[in-house]
Amino acid sequence: MKATLITCSFRGDLDVCRLLCRSIDLNAVADFEHRLYVPERDLPLFADLATSRRRVETQESLLPRWFWKVPMPGPEWRRRLRLPRRNLYLTPLHGPVRGWIAQQIMKISASLIADSDIVAHIDSDSALVRPLALSHLHRDGRTRFYAGEVAERHAGHALWYAQAARLLGLPAGDFYRAEYIASLVAWRRPVVQAMTARIEATTGRSWASALAATEHFSEYVLYGVFARDALGVEAAGLREETSSSCLARWVDSFDDPEGIESFLAQAQADQLVCCLQSTLAIPLKTRAGVYRRAGAAIAALQKPSREAAA
Repeated sequence: MKATLITCSFRGDLDVCRLLCRSIDLNAVADFEHRLYVPERDLPLFADLATSRRRVETQESLLPRWFWKVPMPGPEWRRRLRLPRRNLYLTPLHGPVRGWIAQQIMKISASLIADSDIVAHIDSDSALVRPLALSHLHRDGRTRFYAGEVAERHAGHALWYAQAARLLGLPAGDFYRAEYIASLVAWRRPVVQAMTARIEATTGRSWASALAATEHFSEYVLYGVFARDALGVEAAGLREETSSSCLARWVDSFDDPEGIESFLAQAQADQLVCCLQSTLAIPLKTRAGVYRRAGAAIAALQKPSREAAA
């Protein structure tokens, strides 16, 4: 059995994506293929990242033909004009579709066309900081399914759960019972196939059209609610785990060395990935150093466990 790693990126994240690709080349075993999807205009910038195990392909190939990308200036002018970092799309069937929504449609589409039944989405502003084996994502016939405890409820996130229930035709209720979002998320392709079929049966339109018409949703929440509340974890062939495999920093840049130390102190022995949100003002050299130190911190936590087992 093999697995496919899927990443969507663009020229604004080129440098951090290079760090990700380097970490995958170093830490992912041969059972993984990496598919990197970028806008067609950005292909020349990412072309040298292609290898025998990494395909660099266009994001446009993942979207329906009726998506039309609105021409936008480059990252520098977007910052100056306070335009969105992501693209904007127009369609004949919906109002404008934000790039964030389009990217989630891309991830689902990439999962459906993958050459393996196990896919894992890994963000371009992340890095593998320890060796990744297929057994981390799939063992004993079941695929890892991250369903973490809800530490704090967010009003915006609650809308994602409500929209997931609506798209899946579930009865009214509170489905905000687990966290499904992380920087490395494993999916089973047959579950994604069943999920998109359920959306089409519920909405009476193609799954991509139904999602394009949904202003707020999360692909990870959608998959999580379907697997847990519509299909059932056992029936889906999944193995539910509450611990995240990611050490992540989503907000606030590091103001001083003490901030980095505090972040690294949150490392856990079973983590595989370190994510530093690409929008954070963290110099590339500092970012690479934090990735290295995160790997060392996790390895140090694993050592006592190995010694105890011996």
